[in-house]
Amino acid sequence: MVRLRRHRVKPPGSCRLTAHEAQVWRSFRAAIQGEKGESAVAHVLDRSGLAVLHDAILPAGDGRTTQIDHLFLSPRGIHVVETKRYGGELTGHPEDERWRQRFAGEPPDAPPRLIYSPVMQNAAHCRAVYALARLVDPTIPVFSHVVMTGTAVLSPALVACTLSLSELETLLHDLERNVPQGTLIDAWRRIGLACHASGHQ
Repeated sequence: MVRLRRHRVKPPGSCRLTAHEAQVWRSFRAAIQGEKGESAVAHVLDRSGLAVLHDAILPAGDGRTTQIDHLFLSPRGIHVVETKRYGGELTGHPEDERWRQRFAGEPPDAPPRLIYSPVMQNAAHCRAVYALARLVDPTIPVFSHVVMTGTAVLSPALVACTLSLSELETLLHDLERNVPQGTLIDAWRRIGLACHASGHQ
């Protein structure tokens, strides 16, 4: 008589990944989460009645380009929106180049993950937008908004320099609904043309 030995099949969640596979999985998961955050912000902006551009690709000098999550136009100026969807606990300062991220359950002595500051990232986006706007009128204001859509708990300093989704909705609600005029409209058109010239609709 032959005895058959049963081998317990491990569920997918218990599979051990190599360091490379784990990195690929984290990148894939971050991309999916990022798309969810951008979709939520896009929905809010599209309902605002303001002129909006999503995933705008603009020249950034020296033959480079930069991709901007969202742009919208108000009578006050041109607004540049960077969307992030993070979890865990985020600490840092608006002037820090890197923010620190920790998750519950991690060992106290585990080094924090370092995340490039979305505030600095969006500052670079604003410079690209202003480089186009100033060709029309150097006095056109360009505003930076970093919107956090995830479950991350932010330190007070980071709360002060970011917006939640509901705070973005409040900001949009409080904006004047006058139609932008003059050079502001011309600058917005120039930015739209630059997006098309980059091959992005």
